[in-house]
Amino acid sequence: METSGDVQYLRLFPLQAVVLFPGMELPLVVFEPRYLQLTDECLESDEPFGVALLREGAEVGQNRSDPFEVGTTAHILSATDAGGGRLSVVAVGGRRFRVRSFLRDSPYLAAEVEYLEDDSHEMADPSLVENVRWDAATFVRRLVASRGGYVRQVNFPNDPVVLSYQVAQIFQGNPYAQQKLLEQPTFDRLWEELDMLRIARNQLDEQGSSGRKREFSDN
Repeated sequence: METSGDVQYLRLFPLQAVVLFPGMELPLVVFEPRYLQLTDECLESDEPFGVALLREGAEVGQNRSDPFEVGTTAHILSATDAGGGRLSVVAVGGRRFRVRSFLRDSPYLAAEVEYLEDDSHEMADPSLVENVRWDAATFVRRLVASRGGYVRQVNFPNDPVVLSYQVAQIFQGNPYAQQKLLEQPTFDRLWEELDMLRIARNQLDEQGSSGRKREFSDN
């Protein structure tokens, strides 16, 4: 994966069990003084902050967190007073970055980062894109049906980059798998998602089959 080569300063907001993808909205309730300061500084300077998944799943003490090196910038869309010294923030994912060095000399964690460059989507054959779109839509319909719901139509974009990020969001609840997807170039990400979707769809089918067998046995 190539980087821009341009090293920039970025304030970091490590999160537990959340992987932010470009284009994804991120709601946050900010209450810790260091992150209130981070938010204020980002608003004042009109700069994004970086979201990075914590390796251990929890933050340990001030500035002792251990996040993954690859994350995504978060651009603040709105910040409103939530009362009780809390701030309700809505941000949206921007660019992927890789940390070159962590900076721990301020109340919050920061880093020197390089932004990731990726043109691998040009290698994505239209059939690969269409297969991912079809499998993603099929999985979503079956997932909704397994929960007693119904959805008539599920649409995913044709753009391979946007598609890869939207499909990655399906796997919320599996942050380490999502982190792997975030770190991959688009071409590899699409192939990985194709495998993950087929496995997830088969698991849904097996669960449905097991449920029908138990229902038959009980009668």
